[in-house]
Amino acid sequence: MTDSLNLSEDCQNRDVLNIDCFGANPNWVDNSPAIQDTINYCVANNHSKVVITGKKQYTLSSPIVIKSNVHLEIDPTVTLIIKGNFRVFELQKDASISGGTIEIVDNSFNSSVIFLSGAQQIEIHNHTTISNINIINRTTTYQGIAIHLYCEKAWDFISFFKASSLQITNFHTAIYLKTEKLLNINTPCWINANSFHSIFIDGCQYGIEIVGNGDLPYEISGNMFTGIQVQCRSQTKKVIRCSGAYNIFEGVIWDTYRMDAPPLVIEFSSTSHHNYLFSNQVATSILDRGQYNRCTSPHEESLQVYPPLALGKAHLVGNQDDILVNANVRYVVRQLSGKAPYGGNINNCFNLLDEQSVNYLDVPSSQPVVIELDFSNQPIKMLNCLGIYFGWNESPSRILIEYQQSLNGPWTVAKNVPFNAGNTVISEVRADTLYKIKLTLSGYTQEHKRFRINRIFARSSLQHGSSWLSTIGGTLYGDLELQKGKVVTMVSPNGTKWKVSINDQGQIITSKL
Repeated sequence: MTDSLNLSEDCQNRDVLNIDCFGANPNWVDNSPAIQDTINYCVANNHSKVVITGKKQYTLSSPIVIKSNVHLEIDPTVTLIIKGNFRVFELQKDASISGGTIEIVDNSFNSSVIFLSGAQQIEIHNHTTISNINIINRTTTYQGIAIHLYCEKAWDFISFFKASSLQITNFHTAIYLKTEKLLNINTPCWINANSFHSIFIDGCQYGIEIVGNGDLPYEISGNMFTGIQVQCRSQTKKVIRCSGAYNIFEGVIWDTYRMDAPPLVIEFSSTSHHNYLFSNQVATSILDRGQYNRCTSPHEESLQVYPPLALGKAHLVGNQDDILVNANVRYVVRQLSGKAPYGGNINNCFNLLDEQSVNYLDVPSSQPVVIELDFSNQPIKMLNCLGIYFGWNESPSRILIEYQQSLNGPWTVAKNVPFNAGNTVISEVRADTLYKIKLTLSGYTQEHKRFRINRIFARSSLQHGSSWLSTIGGTLYGDLELQKGKVVTMVSPNGTKWKVSINDQGQIITSKL
């Protein structure tokens, strides 16, 4: 095909090579060979750019490899029509592709549109990029992968690859990262530190899928997905599924109500940890089986909450920020209506003992359990959020959280969850002065028909919570200084409480409470 450079003056002595000079033609049933010949000529003659120009459509019926140090630049007016089932573009290290539209029109297509292999060992200082491409599956099969990163064997790796300004429509998976399971820590593979920015995903069954591990030897971590916009359709099943660690997801997910099933749009697996999600989704649409994953939104902050004595696991900032510790002693806590607990009691929801709870069985929506927290004698200032931590797979399916900002005033709805599926529900409650909170709970999410409340907690901007020590005792090191007016309370063997203070002469003074 190199003789085709002599066809016209436009094709001679150019550092930028046009595929038309190598025989590409909108009338051909397969222009892949012409594009591959252009890329090969580029490599052989130390050129760097291949262009596809004009307002044209080219049919591709066989795979193309974009080789190292070649940039394939496609005009925005160009459309590549894909017929058949094959990997359309494979990028080698330091290769790139930008522009144009790639359309799948064959119902048999179930492969990858743009594929990167870890065998290329893509690492820092590389120029492997894709940008400004519209990738569309015009069929109704919703098959195939738009962007696919894959590590199969020892010492495969992909790092610092960059993708930006993409529109991906109607695939099985929009962005798919996978490392095959390896067992030897000394011969690992990884997909780390890649960047995906300004990605628009529409109608894909799965938006972003990470299949690997949070640690070596088959690690997927530190990848950033920013400026993501996802439009859900009836075929959408999950927007994010993640099995890695330290990955960042930031974006907006639209119209989850269009999904066929009650939407659990984001899922972190049991092997995931330390991932960060910032989206418009609330906790009840997020299934988090991992550890130390953090999910925030403009409406609420969702932290996986564990009992404070579960060593090595996350908890609510050591409980020092939880203003409801021992709320049953400091405030008025009562169940107003509904079935009595079949196990435990409501006071267990405010103590610091592990594995204590209040349990309910088969609570119908017509007779919900209603729990009230009354702070009228000591109103809480500047409440930020209130949360309920349920037992694992023991959650009510319907949750209503309401609050009062004046004595006997109207109830304000903080959160109404008719289809709960999460183990932790956290609600934004922006109350300058909080007098009461009311929780209305019913239904169940599992066939055993139970729900269990482990903890009810809250945080305030102005009030401190209750610090804690292990209930079996412990040791404090260093000086403990109490300011004037602050005292130590101690309990004598018969249960009497004594206030202990000191006068200006250094004498210890006790007074009975």
